[in-house]
Amino acid sequence: MKADRVPVTGTLTEDGLDIWGVLGCENSKFHSSLVSSPLKLDVTSPLVAAMATCHTLTNIEGKLTGDPLDLTMFEATQWDLIEPGQDTNRYDMLTPTVVKPIRKEYQDKTKWVGGLDMETSEIPYEIGIVRQFPFSSSRQCMTVIARTLGSNHMTLYCKGAPEKISCLCRPNSIPEDFGSVLMNFTSAGYRVIALSYKPMDLKFNWLQAQKIKREQVETDLEFIGLLITQNMLKPESLPVIQELTAARIRCVMATGDNILTAVSVARNCGMVLPNEWVIQVKAQAPDETHSSRITYKILDTTVENSYAYSDCMSIMECEKWHFALDGKSWAAVCSHFPELLPYILTKGIVFSRMGPDQKTQLVEYLQNLDYIVAMCGDGANDCGALKAAHIGISLSEAEASVAAPFTSQIANIKCVLHLIREGRCALVTSFGVFKFMALYSLIQFISVLLLYMHGTMLGNVQFLYIDLVITTTLAVVMGRTGPTSKLVPQRPLGSLVAAVNVIPLLLQIVLTLVVQVAALYFLIQQDWFQPISPKDGEELIQCWENTSVFCVSCYQYLILATIYSKGYPYRNPFYTNSLFLLTLLSLTVFTTFLLVNPIDPLAEFFELMPLGEHKDMKHFRLWLLVLPLIHLISALIIEVYIANTKWLKDLVHFLTRKRVPKNKYKRVSEMTPTKLHWIAEIT
Repeated sequence: MKADRVPVTGTLTEDGLDIWGVLGCENSKFHSSLVSSPLKLDVTSPLVAAMATCHTLTNIEGKLTGDPLDLTMFEATQWDLIEPGQDTNRYDMLTPTVVKPIRKEYQDKTKWVGGLDMETSEIPYEIGIVRQFPFSSSRQCMTVIARTLGSNHMTLYCKGAPEKISCLCRPNSIPEDFGSVLMNFTSAGYRVIALSYKPMDLKFNWLQAQKIKREQVETDLEFIGLLITQNMLKPESLPVIQELTAARIRCVMATGDNILTAVSVARNCGMVLPNEWVIQVKAQAPDETHSSRITYKILDTTVENSYAYSDCMSIMECEKWHFALDGKSWAAVCSHFPELLPYILTKGIVFSRMGPDQKTQLVEYLQNLDYIVAMCGDGANDCGALKAAHIGISLSEAEASVAAPFTSQIANIKCVLHLIREGRCALVTSFGVFKFMALYSLIQFISVLLLYMHGTMLGNVQFLYIDLVITTTLAVVMGRTGPTSKLVPQRPLGSLVAAVNVIPLLLQIVLTLVVQVAALYFLIQQDWFQPISPKDGEELIQCWENTSVFCVSCYQYLILATIYSKGYPYRNPFYTNSLFLLTLLSLTVFTTFLLVNPIDPLAEFFELMPLGEHKDMKHFRLWLLVLPLIHLISALIIEVYIANTKWLKDLVHFLTRKRVPKNKYKRVSEMTPTKLHWIAEIT
């Protein structure tokens, strides 16, 4: 895997949110101090009413259920939610969901309701939710139309992304320091929700509320404050990101949160190191006064360097920097600056305010650059990206699990490490088993060919022993070795026909041939040896040529199964696979028994030469054990010091005259900003 993409809330950070404070706004000015709890606010204020009504919570088996943000916000108000039941709907009465405060200090006070002075004991302070416009990723807000009991008009409440709410509100209701206050909170890592409201016209009735479109009512709102929540980083996020980074797996964040909040989380979880800069890409589509344009600015000044950079160009030349951009800029870049996308994608690390389609688009563009993309998400907004990614991992068993091939029952990103380790182990194991099966056929072919040249062949029982007992058993158990506990930077080979795979395989074939020929040559050099001379049509199996080649070839199957079960760096050592180790030892002992000291019935059954009384023959059997030992040492040298080594890759690249990387993202990364004239404007 070459790139890992994760959203923020619920994936890197905790599912639950904590209310850090509420900053109210009156007369286009923020309050002088932050209120730590909504309980300290006037219960009848629009700010509290917005927090109590603007949600999609529902009661399921007596328990409030819904979005974690909505749940935290509503519980902080200490209001009660009452939904219409079977009794209230018995006569088809249109009964709305009602919310009301449950604090006792408001039960004996007189309130102005609908312009009339009434005792709340006669008309309690309750708000009915008439219409809900659920949260929309494209609009980045949600809206409800509600009515206070006894009031002569309805009221609209809206909450959402601060930059979106500020566009929906009347300009004269937005404080002058709105941008700086928002930046202070988001750059510190807080998640900020803006709240607004609008009293509806007196003639606006229930029927109109049910038919009206949200675009018609989400205008000319009154900004009433900010809700600041704290979303703590999961304890598993930092070590996982650090291990992925150490393994040279690039991590990218795509989220619907504010860009400064996302950058803060990226720094806290280790995606952005303390000595690295973040440069924001701001792209704008053409309008009546300006053509399409793109600007770059340093997003923060938290970098711990002993010297300062004067502009973005000098920062880009040092290579310790990343790009960050929001969904609006992403759309503008895709539409008007498509030639810049490869460079932004190879250096981009934070993509904020991204909608579901934009997340999917991001995954597809990364794939076009030859990245192998894993997507880890937990929400409905991630479904498209989870499906488009090469590896989709859902941390939720709800909507996202339908689109993702993998679903984790543990709601943190440790599953990414586990999946990568298992994937690498599975790939290496598959290649190892394939090589073993390929060489098994060639070993047997060489054995049969050599024996045919000497007028003999393998017996039926010998074929069965090799095919069923040795090969099949080893092929079944050698794949049970588990993955290593740590990721390494080097990736396993992804192609069986790559030169660095084929060359060691050819060397193993040559080594197999040399050892079997050496066994026959050593046999011929014995003084007591007499070559066989079978008559025409005669099958002569039981002879020294057959015994020597058969026993040596049996060891070769065991040797190749051992070397192709190599552990580090992607698997545990082969001896941790107890079933494989037991099978290997059993077959080795039995094969040694067949060679060194076979009893007569067993030798007759396998059509091998019996032990005999000749002393030199016994010595020959013992000396024949040296050849498998030499084969084992030579095969290990090939696998350890030749196969998949850097010098072999460099040699292959030199011989094939490979000058540029095969992957597009590597070619793009090698191009520095000084070679590219794509910096339009620096701010």
